[in-house]
Amino acid sequence: EDKKTFALLQRGETKGIFQLESGGIRDLLQKMKPDHFSDIIATNALYRPGPLEGGMVQEYVDVKHGRKKPEYIHPICEKILSETNGVMVYQEQVMRILSELGGIELASAYTCIKAISKKKEELIAKNREQFLIGAEANGVTKQQALDFWNLIIKFAGYGFNKSHSTAYALIAYMTAYLKAHYPVEFMAALLSGDIPGRNFQKKDSLVEHLEDCERMNIEVVSPDVNSSDVDFSVGEGKIFFGLAAIKGCGGTAGEAISTARKTGGPFRDLFDFCERVDTSGASRATIEALIKSGAFDKLGAKRAQIDAVIDRAVQSGSSLAADRKSGQKSLFGGDDDVAKPTSSLPDIPEWPDRERAQKEKEVLGYYLTSHPLDEHKRTLEKYRSHTTADIPQLKDREEVILGGMISSLKFSTTKNPQPGKPSKYVMFDLEDVDGTIRSILWPDGFAEMGPLVKADAILMIRGVIDRRGGDEANLIINELIPLDQLDSRYTTGIVVRIDELEHPADIMEKVREVCRSSPGNSELQLAVVLEDKSRVILRSNKVRLEITRELQERLDNLLGLGNLQLLTTRPKPAQNTGNNRRQFQRAGS
Repeated sequence: EDKKTFALLQRGETKGIFQLESGGIRDLLQKMKPDHFSDIIATNALYRPGPLEGGMVQEYVDVKHGRKKPEYIHPICEKILSETNGVMVYQEQVMRILSELGGIELASAYTCIKAISKKKEELIAKNREQFLIGAEANGVTKQQALDFWNLIIKFAGYGFNKSHSTAYALIAYMTAYLKAHYPVEFMAALLSGDIPGRNFQKKDSLVEHLEDCERMNIEVVSPDVNSSDVDFSVGEGKIFFGLAAIKGCGGTAGEAISTARKTGGPFRDLFDFCERVDTSGASRATIEALIKSGAFDKLGAKRAQIDAVIDRAVQSGSSLAADRKSGQKSLFGGDDDVAKPTSSLPDIPEWPDRERAQKEKEVLGYYLTSHPLDEHKRTLEKYRSHTTADIPQLKDREEVILGGMISSLKFSTTKNPQPGKPSKYVMFDLEDVDGTIRSILWPDGFAEMGPLVKADAILMIRGVIDRRGGDEANLIINELIPLDQLDSRYTTGIVVRIDELEHPADIMEKVREVCRSSPGNSELQLAVVLEDKSRVILRSNKVRLEITRELQERLDNLLGLGNLQLLTTRPKPAQNTGNNRRQFQRAGS
């Protein structure tokens, strides 16, 4: 009966909640607004193809919220079905109706349900006659009894075992309670639980949980050799990133690092780290991964600087370990006095932002400091029709416009090339902020657009979803569009905002002069905000523009940022996909 738990369920914030994690079931929870434990039991039973397609789910929700009244043909049915708003949800309910209304023994009622689900016509017919007789004996007309029998036939196959659903619901409630009352600890445990199954090729559940933490305003402290433990841990109301979740580090190295820090205090620099953490616990490859993840950032040096001295630091640590093993001491005694090379770092620039981000993605599975697509966010949102998060819901051959960055290139040649016909094609991952999709540019398209296909290139792609390889979808490419061509190709005009209180009296004439200097075919609109805050939209019949970067900069300088809006149309989705289908077959894929 905990209000906080039910509030969480009603918001659909059930990532990590047993049995209630999928997008569809989260949508159902938001519609249902569960406020009683019985609603959670019903959710588990209802969220299956049969009830969803049969209208049972909508019926349950509509009755629950008073939009519809439940219909009962007999008080017995009301007694049995009132807990589920008049909907036959559970096998036990169908058995009780067969028994109490139709006079069929409970054991036979169970057999009847199984016969219905397995379409055993002879047994179904036998129980039908018995049910009609029993229902009429309870005061139901023959036609009502027949109509209700047909309902049983329709819904009995959908029935779910209530005892099973109740056990699921209890665990779901327990985990929801924990998430509602201990969100930081819950999310840390959830993150740690997903470390062993990490998939660095695609967006994995751990990255989704990190995004959930951000939405929940839970701070996840970046990897740090001086604060991170093996798994994700909690302190000061924050989650500290687990070292084992870094690709190339793992649990053994994380344990060695954590133990050394707890024994000897915080690490001072990379040399101190290598001298205290044995190479058997943290190899050179481990140190490289830690640098890429930013785990040494708080030691006061650039990642490029630390990376440049890995070999010296590892050698220093190995020498000290060898001396310790042999019992060698310095002239004045004490390990801290053993001669070691200087720990000064070279004066070199930091890695470029793009390289730094790629290295983070390589070892963390996501971009820690910034996403390469962030600077193009508005452009991508303006022109795309979907993101990769939408792909699971899209049908085979559905047309899409996606935007993102190219990675994991693989060039190939068709199996049976034909003389005079293109044969080279390319496959790559298109990555956006939500994930990746494998994309294929077949020979005809590659012959025309191949030069645009480069690692880390950011493009808009027009194409169709292809699911013939199974559940995993591919994107068959019809057109690649560079971002710098989008505005010129798909911008139909520009809206200039002029505020009577904000801009001088002669601003209209100045705007006119700037626009006349860039003649073209695009439309000019003025959005004039008057002193009383009313708004007037004017469309010019005479002035037509060429929307150039220079024009936009001049208008921004004149009016101030935020007073321009481009009128755009998205690239038209692909219409002719037959050529791609033939090429798919010709490639023998």
